[in-house]
Amino acid sequence: MTGKTYKSILYHVVFRTKYNCQFITEERKNIIYDFILSICKKNGYYLHCIGGIENHVHLLIYISPQTSVAKAIGNIKGATSYFYNSRYGFDEKLKWQRGYGVFTVSPENYQKIYNYINKQFEHHKYKKTIKQYETYDNINNIASYEKDAKAP
Repeated sequence: MTGKTYKSILYHVVFRTKYNCQFITEERKNIIYDFILSICKKNGYYLHCIGGIENHVHLLIYISPQTSVAKAIGNIKGATSYFYNSRYGFDEKLKWQRGYGVFTVSPENYQKIYNYINKQFEHHKYKKTIKQYETYDNINNIASYEKDAKAP
């Protein structure tokens, strides 16, 4: 008899532009999101959905247990900024903040998180965000730390 293992680990990942720069305009969003999707496909990550606003991105993603979340997110962020900057970054460069927020998603909460990510614009427009999912406190602290570290 052979053993079988079933794995279903979904992650809600949030990462921001460096210094919360309003970089991801409507014109840039499709380029960036399409490339993130291609990186996920290339690396065997299954991207369920992607959303965000001008200064951050949310992913609902399956990452194989054989790949660390840190490695996958580092790969997505690094490849995306490299791709964008080498093709389109003549005036402004895409830079991501260090760090990210990551949450596991249970099957019972899948639809709630999926909808939350897909309706990011509306959530922010009407100030109906869920602080836990936006990770403002943690990620803004990283941004403040980076700014302070560069101060003379």
